[in-house]
Amino acid sequence: MAKSDDLSKEHFDQGSHFVHQLTACQHRIYAFILTLVPNWSDADDLMQETAEVMWRKFQDAGQINDFCAWGKTIARNKVMNYYAKKKRERILFDDTLLNDVVEREEKTSLQAQLRVQALQKCLQRLRSNDRHLIQVLYGHDITIKELAAEVKRPVQGLYKAMARIHHSLLLCVRRSLAFMEDYS
Repeated sequence: MAKSDDLSKEHFDQGSHFVHQLTACQHRIYAFILTLVPNWSDADDLMQETAEVMWRKFQDAGQINDFCAWGKTIARNKVMNYYAKKKRERILFDDTLLNDVVEREEKTSLQAQLRVQALQKCLQRLRSNDRHLIQVLYGHDITIKELAAEVKRPVQGLYKAMARIHHSLLLCVRRSLAFMEDYS
């Protein structure tokens, strides 16, 4: 294979990896921008600019440990530039407030990640039949009635089973989060 073919494949692989990473956390970056910029049109533009900068820097960034956090940092800089350009207009909030919003969003995002991790562990601890019910119900986006027909169980009995499973998951997640807080 020629060197140019190797470079083309490497560039394609890098682009594919970037698209995969961006797709996985684009909604989080966009939500972050929306917490700072209330205008949807401006937020859309800032998301696009952020993605462009991420792509340009991705090629030279080397190993990125937390792609979403990296993207949010770039988005934050884009938002700061956005407000700097808007100084002629009435400013909605100052840098201190912007920093407070960013810190709260980061804390909320971390808490959400911890909850998701706890839920994933708790799902693994469920009995296989219960885990299967949860996976089918939420994985296939069906109703309880449709699930009852599929697993050949009475609808009311399935409602009770799902309530029991949800309660079990809730308690497990709460215990896991409390445990994490005690040891952090």
